[in-house]
Amino acid sequence: MPNLKHNFPLSQCHAGQISQITALRGDSEIKMRLVHLGFHTNSLVELILVRGQNLVVSVDGSRFAIDRQIADYIQVEPLS
Repeated sequence: MPNLKHNFPLSQCHAGQISQITALRGDSEIKMRLVHLGFHTNSLVELILVRGQNLVVSVDGSRFAIDRQIADYIQVEPLS
């Protein structure tokens, strides 16, 4: 049976979408930065707002803005 899961970067999600983080990409410095912000594999992330190159996200109850380039390193599987 084919794998029906669709993983793609958080930067390609739409506002209001809830996803599960499947992987963090990039070099070790980028991965550590993401982990310190609260991005962890299997965590839920909601994309609240997209404004230009900035995305407002919610991860584990914390809301903050990240740049679209950083969001490219966060692989997610959409849940909604």
